[in-house]
Amino acid sequence: MSQPEAFSRILIDKALEFSGWDLLKPQQVQFELHTGNGRADYLLKDSLGRVLCVLEAKREGLDPYDAKGQARGYAENLNAPFIILSNGREHWFWNYERAEQQDAYRIERLPSQKDL
Repeated sequence: MSQPEAFSRILIDKALEFSGWDLLKPQQVQFELHTGNGRADYLLKDSLGRVLCVLEAKREGLDPYDAKGQARGYAENLNAPFIILSNGREHWFWNYERAEQQDAYRIERLPSQKDL
């Protein structure tokens, strides 16, 4: 039996902290923003507070890659160039605006603010 999405978020929070994100600073990480087409789970921001990346969280046991279209809708709505798809154990990264990067690819750890 898979864990609820809340458990995945604990793993994602730890991975973000490991990569240097301060979850207590809303100018770096914003949680659950309702957009015109749903709810973006995490927004990762640059040093000026602009949205760099939409991180879509999925329950452990679900393939986070399956949320690619959903996350792209949020990213386009928020003008975020990057997307991360994660269930806490498996992470996918996608720079959907780059023509040569037409698909997401697996990453071992979440990127830092500087990496983005």
